[in-house]
Order: sequence, then structure tokens, then C-alpha cells
Amino acid sequence: MVPPTSCARRSRRTGPRARGDGPRCLVWLEEAAAWSPRARGWSHDSCTCGVRQKLVLARAGMNPRRPANVAHPPPGSHTCGGAPHAPGGPHAPVPCIPTRAGTPVRDTRVPKPAGCPIRVVALDVGETLIRDDRGWAAWADWLGVPRHTLSALVGAVVAQGRDNADAVRMIRPGIDIAAERAAMEAAGKSEPLSEADLYPDVRPALTALRQAGARVIVAGNQTAEVAERLRALRLPVDAVATSGEWGVAKPAGEFFERVVELAGVPANEVLYVGDHPANDVTPARTAGLRTAHLRRGPLGHLWADSANADWSVNSLHDLANILVR
Repeated sequence: MVPPTSCARRSRRTGPRARGDGPRCLVWLEEAAAWSPRARGWSHDSCTCGVRQKLVLARAGMNPRRPANVAHPPPGSHTCGGAPHAPGGPHAPVPCIPTRAGTPVRDTRVPKPAGCPIRVVALDVGETLIRDDRGWAAWADWLGVPRHTLSALVGAVVAQGRDNADAVRMIRPGIDIAAERAAMEAAGKSEPLSEADLYPDVRPALTALRQAGARVIVAGNQTAEVAERLRALRLPVDAVATSGEWGVAKPAGEFFERVVELAGVPANEVLYVGDHPANDVTPARTAGLRTAHLRRGPLGHLWADSANADWSVNSLHDLANILVR
């Protein structure tokens, strides 16, 4: 009898020499086609997540299913297609899975976004649904500086990885932005929001998502007033919520917990769409949501290569294709 293959070494020899002979542990294969399971005494067993195919120990003349006492990957080590729930995100150390013999096996599977259905699409607001240029223009006029000056400063702080509101603080050090926004509202000079601020693909793309069977919600870092204006636009969505209403803002994990609560489905069945990798993609993945980075606006273009989202899209129209994969 051939000695059991060490899990730590994970030998790639051609297979056992006799039926039922081979490693006494589960081995996850990346290239199952390179093996001949039945000819070498192995049997197929498909993971319920549909991520990888694995081999289990077989007895002569049998084609067994996975035994009930064989350990499945522990909860949190992966989702069926979404972001891993384990701390550290997609590049965290790969977990070990205990087998019947108690020997750990390195789980080399890469979670694939297509493993679980997406039932809810949640979208950011600024530079995802609406253009921010008129909003920044209103701030420039209120602060008494040329619009190009504020626009250039916004680009500069964004390139440095800072909060874009730091551009306003550079023009007026020590400014209380919340109080200043309230003063703008009182003076009738608030940031505008109308049909003209929507990107052209918003209504048709969101309509297509709902026709495909998905619920569509809007959740972003905006004030309660902006939430009311969004609702007044009567977008083809099921719900609208903002950080101003919730009292918590991105990138806080609690914000995405509220998104999942609003969605009413498990986190890995929610797709969060946004342009800001640090505010939208990374914290959403950490919270277990699926993510789509939208290459739109200054942040969407500047940080596109480092977004590390499940999908990267150039238009909201591309989201409908994600649902059918």
C-alpha cells in the first residue's frame, strides 16, 4: 500500500496505484481535469458552493458522496462566491481545514463572485448616481473663490488619499462644514440636486435591474435633506437612505450593517456599487457584501487599478450583466 501523501507537501504525483489507495485527507484541486478520478480510485464530490471540485477517498467499486463527518470549510473562511468573511479581506492568510484524521489541509480555493445569487443592488450616490460638479460649484461660490480653484484642490487632496472636504478646509481653515452647510441651506444657496444632476444611465439601468428581479436601494454619505431630494426624483428604486438619516457614515462598518438590514437579505447577496475604493469597495467587502467599482468621477478613475472589487464596471448598464452570470 502506498503511504498516505503528506498534506503539507501536497504531492502532485499521478495518483494511487490501487483502487481505494491514496492520501487520507481531502485535497482541493485547482486543475481537476488533469486527474482521472475513477481510473485511479477517486470520486468526484462537488462543493455546494460550486466553487471548486474536490476529490475524496474512495473504496473499490464505490462512487461515494462526501461523508457527513468530513469537515466543510469553516464558516467565515469563504462565502459561496462573495468576499471572504475572515478578517483581512481577500488577501488574508488562507485557512486550514481539519479532516477526518485531524490533519489540516490548505484551502487554495479562490472565491468567485458568481457563486451566489445577487438579490439586492445597493448604490452610492455621489459620482455614482449624480454628478458632483454643481455641488462643488455651489461651495466655491459660497466661499468666494473661483470654481476652478476649489475643483483643483479637490483633485489634489483626492490624489493624496485625503477626505475631499479637506479642500474646503484648505480655503477656510477651521471651518465647521456642517454648520456652513446649514447656513447655505438657510440662505437658499444649498447644493443643488435635480434631474439635471443624474447621470444619463441612472434611470434606464436601475429600471433594468428591477426588471431582472433585483431589489434596488440607494445608500450613501449624504445629508437627510439630500435623501428627501432623491426621493422627490422618484427614481426606480425600492428604498433610499443616507448617512445623515442613519447617524453613521462610510467607511464605518456599521454603515454597511445598516445597508444589509435595509436590503433584508444575507450580506453576500447584496452588491454594493460605488466609485470610491476606500469608502465603498474595501469596507463593503469587509462587511461581507459583493462589490462593483464604478469607473466614474475623479475617484473612480484615479483609483481604478487599486479598487480590488469583485467587478469593475464603466457604466451602470453593466450591472445587469452581473446579475445573470
